[in-house]
Amino acid sequence: MTIHKGGLQRISPFIWTTLPLKVLLLHETSTAAPNVDDVYVADLVPASNELVNDDYERATVTGLTATWDDTNDRWDLKADAVNFGALTGATITQGVKGWALFAQVTNDADSILIRSFEGAPHTFTGESVLVSWVDGTVLTVEAA
Repeated sequence: MTIHKGGLQRISPFIWTTLPLKVLLLHETSTAAPNVDDVYVADLVPASNELVNDDYERATVTGLTATWDDTNDRWDLKADAVNFGALTGATITQGVKGWALFAQVTNDADSILIRSFEGAPHTFTGESVLVSWVDGTVLTVEAA
């Protein structure tokens, strides 16, 4: 799991609920290697790493809430899980191996990466593809 520091520098709990957040999927042979210094969606080279499939389009994140946890002195920035629905492979082995959460601005060159994940490839089986967060928490921002 990668938290992108450029995204953290631009996000505040006070604007969390108004951000136009989206999630994109990285295809099964993606060579993207998300790291903390990636700032924009373009840094992941989506032209060659994002899933291309008739059933797929980038998904909008809903259910954004920002809650102060007084016990732990932190903000919990939450969102609903993102369901891409049933995706079928354009080829027998098509699937995904990661995702990226970002704040949409105008295009990939200025849309800001917030969090991403890259793991083992998962081949499509016709079941729903779901990106979820532990306890619905996308990020926590602790008091200094």
